[in-house]
Amino acid sequence: MTKKLLQISLLAFALLAIKPDVFAQGVSMSFIIPKNGYFSAPVSPLSVRGLGYKWGAVGFATGGSLYNMPGLPLSDLPFESDKPLVGPFWSVLVPLQLTLGIEGDFMSFQVLGGGFGMWHLSPRLNYGNMDRAIANYEGWDVANADLDFKNKLGYGWMAGVEMRFHVNRQYSLTMEVEYLSGSSALPIRGEYTGGSTGGTLETKNVDYQNSGILLEGLEISLGVVFHGR
Repeated sequence: MTKKLLQISLLAFALLAIKPDVFAQGVSMSFIIPKNGYFSAPVSPLSVRGLGYKWGAVGFATGGSLYNMPGLPLSDLPFESDKPLVGPFWSVLVPLQLTLGIEGDFMSFQVLGGGFGMWHLSPRLNYGNMDRAIANYEGWDVANADLDFKNKLGYGWMAGVEMRFHVNRQYSLTMEVEYLSGSSALPIRGEYTGGSTGGTLETKNVDYQNSGILLEGLEISLGVVFHGR
């Protein structure tokens, strides 16, 4: 486990050690439907949401999820692709949000807004989609890329709503829908070779210093929150 992964894991789960009479604690199944990416599911049971504290109607919420990311798009490339260019890999996502809600005897509703941090574990390029995107960009019949990259921490913002259905004083069922938008830098260097049928092959150098992994889309969480009362 890398030092950065250890730091994120500690941030995600440290609040579990806080006294239960102060914090609500919960577990969830969270799913991400990314823009220009593949459906992402959590690595069960490593998804914890509903951690937080309230001062009346105002409070904060956090948690942490380990996702299996089948594929996500890249940004700031000289060409476009309608298919994911990186994946599969695992990702750790840690949100920190302010909440504003209305409590009822049987149901509560709250609005959430804030940011999140993320760390991608050993991401890999999808060379099949990458080669096709490069060939289309160059007007070639075929392309073959040989690229290196540097993985970095990412961050972004997220906002949404949550509904809680109170089963009793000890726990509630929750449903949360949020929109999130963030990125993590992934500078890419290397080269690619290609050409048209019957023509001469060309080799071009690559230096995409501003490229990054995009994470934008809907996150849906279903879970249980245990109340410290």
